[in-house]
Amino acid sequence: MKVRRAMVILASAQKMTVPNIARLYHLSEDHVRRLIHRFNKEGMKSLHPRYGGGRPRTFTLEQRAEIIELAQIPPRVLGLPFTHWSLSKLKQVAEERGIVDSISIETIRQILSEAKITYQHTKTWKESNDPEFHTKKNESNSCTTIHPKTGE
Repeated sequence: MKVRRAMVILASAQKMTVPNIARLYHLSEDHVRRLIHRFNKEGMKSLHPRYGGGRPRTFTLEQRAEIIELAQIPPRVLGLPFTHWSLSKLKQVAEERGIVDSISIETIRQILSEAKITYQHTKTWKESNDPEFHTKKNESNSCTTIHPKTGE
């Protein structure tokens, strides 16, 4: 963008008309005039873009910190019936606890990303609380009889 602005100013300094400059650089005449007037007023500083900074953040730093803190606490410690956070579960608990009134999953993802916190996708199997689960599971497999296929 700086180069393009500088080229507009150079063309103006070479006595090109605003309509010709606009046509040459595919800009509106109004924009070319604004660039030239700004250069006349501010000098070389005018070549740097002025960004507005974007939309203000929706959530306070305190709310963001609480979400980050919540994401670092294992769900079982909070008495929840799952072992890992998913974005949707984190969203639900943050809203239930009154950290935020409403928040999107994408915003949760961005907050965690900024804090360098990664999350795991929810696993599709369930864990058992039974201490003998693995023994029973293996016994179940050994009891299964495989029957040979019969011919037709």
